[in-house]
Amino acid sequence: MDVSICITTYNHEKYISECLLSVLNQDFSGSFEIVVCNDNSPDNTEQVVVDIKKSHPKGDCIRYYNNIPNLGYVKNTLHSFDLAKGKYIAVLDGDDYFIDPKKLQKQFDFLENNNDFSAIGGDSLVIYEDTDQPDHLFSQHINHELSHEDLTDIKIMQTSTLFFRKDILKPDFPTDILSADRCLYLLAGCYGKVKILSDTLSSYRQFAASLSKNVAYETMKKDFAIIPFILKYGKNYAPSSLKKYFYYTLMTYSKSITKEQFKSAARGYLINNTLSKFSFHPLKLYLVIKWGLHTVKQKYNIKEQNNSFV
Repeated sequence: MDVSICITTYNHEKYISECLLSVLNQDFSGSFEIVVCNDNSPDNTEQVVVDIKKSHPKGDCIRYYNNIPNLGYVKNTLHSFDLAKGKYIAVLDGDDYFIDPKKLQKQFDFLENNNDFSAIGGDSLVIYEDTDQPDHLFSQHINHELSHEDLTDIKIMQTSTLFFRKDILKPDFPTDILSADRCLYLLAGCYGKVKILSDTLSSYRQFAASLSKNVAYETMKKDFAIIPFILKYGKNYAPSSLKKYFYYTLMTYSKSITKEQFKSAARGYLINNTLSKFSFHPLKLYLVIKWGLHTVKQKYNIKEQNNSFV
């Protein structure tokens, strides 16, 4: 089996058909399977999947599983990976879909011909499903080749564009975390470079409920469990770079945070940002500290303006 497309779904009755058809209609010369892991949706997601599996000419390639009881997003994602039989894995949520009909072919061909790369992504179209925000493209790294040092940047790719070698996966992948996508990108960096194509490969839906969801500071802190896992397999990663990255996400993306918690995250970010970019050249060190302080001030002002502090 060449490729496993791992689809996790929960309450995606309205979207799962478009998702599956976008995969079934791929123009791909190799073999592929679709692994659908439904996290015990109470809606009619299961019936939609079963109907497509029965009626579509390629429906036999769909392997469907329903979790009883449900596992939660990260464990369900890893469960789908465990079930995958392909040499490569493509990731897709049940409310997203492939835009480019040659997505799988382009990514498969690239990794087949470039053994020093462990994963490949591309740009995605962010679709605001039930708000008046305009749709837009996502990645700030299109047509880049990223080393492990680059993978602690932001807006690399959406997971719906990710295609990676299955053999990078590890049995001790952390499960009590929030951001399986960040962990996957960093893990890919342990085993090779990551290519970001300039093509718009997939969609990524955003909903009003998810945009306004209060991701608490304590919940986001769980992602710090990713650091020792990555350091175990990625000897080239600097601990300060990983800590800087997760303190930045904690400071930036926590939507339920006190001012004291923000200051704690900002302190961690500033210390590790300085360590990760340390220089004995006075001007260079000054600029690192100055830019770090500017970043903290900017994030603080945004939270003040949005009334994000609790």
